Amino acid sequence: MADMGQIHDFAEKWCEKFRDQNINYLELVDHYMADDCAALGFEMDCGNAFEHVYGGAVHNCDELDKVIDNVTDIQLLGSAIYSRWRYFNHWAYDGAEILEPKNRAWFILALSRLALLSVDNPFIFQGTLKKMRIVSNNICYGPMPEPDEEVEQHITINDEGRVWFSGYNYGRTGEKYKKARSKYFKIEKASAEKLLSTIAEYFSNEYIETFATDIGDWTMELTNTDGVTYRFRGSLCADFDVTGTDLSDLVRDIVGMDDLYVFDGNCKPDIINKITLDYHRVTKIKPKEVPEDSTWEFVTWDYTERLIIDRDTETLEHIQNIGTGCKVSRKYEVEGGIESLLENFDAEDLFSHSEGNPDDVIETPNETKDYTITIDYKKNPQRIITGSYDKNGLPEDFADFAETVFDFIRFYGMGEILDPSVYGKAKRRKSEYIFCSVSFDEGCKSYYYLTEDDSIEIGDFVLVPAGKDNHEVVVEVVNIEYFSEENAPLPIEKTKRIIRKCTDEDFDLPDE
Repeated sequence: MADMGQIHDFAEKWCEKFRDQNINYLELVDHYMADDCAALGFEMDCGNAFEHVYGGAVHNCDELDKVIDNVTDIQLLGSAIYSRWRYFNHWAYDGAEILEPKNRAWFILALSRLALLSVDNPFIFQGTLKKMRIVSNNICYGPMPEPDEEVEQHITINDEGRVWFSGYNYGRTGEKYKKARSKYFKIEKASAEKLLSTIAEYFSNEYIETFATDIGDWTMELTNTDGVTYRFRGSLCADFDVTGTDLSDLVRDIVGMDDLYVFDGNCKPDIINKITLDYHRVTKIKPKEVPEDSTWEFVTWDYTERLIIDRDTETLEHIQNIGTGCKVSRKYEVEGGIESLLENFDAEDLFSHSEGNPDDVIETPNETKDYTITIDYKKNPQRIITGSYDKNGLPEDFADFAETVFDFIRFYGMGEILDPSVYGKAKRRKSEYIFCSVSFDEGCKSYYYLTEDDSIEIGDFVLVPAGKDNHEVVVEVVNIEYFSEENAPLPIEKTKRIIRKCTDEDFDLPDE
């Protein structure tokens, strides 16, 4: 078999040909590929050996996609490529079928894997990174791009902070991509070093190359200070993360170009970084008694509230300005919790529509209620929404937003320091019994049950025997008291006992 360098060059060359949307099918089905395969020692066995191991993946793109990461035998894969090509060259009714998306995708998957297996140290970058070059191609197997649509980007960054960028439009059919824009500039050396070290850190670990068949791709060359170049490639949907930092976003942020494809095609949905809700109520109050020498008729109460949900600081803060010298604030610092809260809201749709009040609406005398909502996004510019604070003046989805935020706040509650059920609870003596008052229906009469489980608390749901037949029922504990035997509200021997705390399955029990 030929050396790895020759196999790698073969795989790279033919992969690029199958990716070329403008290629003539004759160049793919003519003898050229067969000549290369034969020179490398690949065998044309009708795919029998590959099919024996991987079944339908020998001709089906979807099946190949499922197993491609497990293919490690270069000779087996090369022979499968040779045999698959032979089908279109010799047996297919129309050789042009090789250009169909599903057939192109099969060859691209197979050849990309072959290129990966045949390169030295394919999964690990070594040394100190001096320069990186990324070529991102956004062409997928869908509608043909428009001539003036940008489809490919080249960006090079070195450790001195120098940046070279070129963007290429699709151009007219039959033409090579047409350079539409280019720029050369410099960023801070420290920023470039941060970027390069982060990229090097990620690709110094084992990188598993993955491919999708219906989107574009990227290729990257990493050159270290010794002049050794390492090559990586993948589909334009890569989600690379280093300790919470997305590599595609890091490149865009440091270079200052929001429209770079990089590794993910810049197609991730936008996210909300911060929501600020300002509420303002002004009420004019007429005093019952006004001094004769007074020059004013009303007392003005200027009341405001502010709610801030901030992804960066991982905080939710609620501030009330009740009046002069009276300010109340609550701040929730919840690691991971604030991010999860903001993920509940769709950046594209949140507060996108308000009905508005009709022209003949009757305003409240001597009072106005207004709001301002400020939304800061990761990608899009800041958006500010204003209006009157009422059902029609607020965005249509405000009620859902308010309920979600309120549930978040309510989950953490007001704490225990002022809770009478905490400070008012005495410790039980050994001679005392635990009597739990339970309610079968909300708001109805409660009944005593005994327990020996000190972990049961007010608000817990427990399983109890009920009725003459002692069928099991789920009830809520509404009070807990301790009594000695002589002071017990019911005879100990006649009082029914709690079976246990409830599990999720217990809530499926039929009601009494």
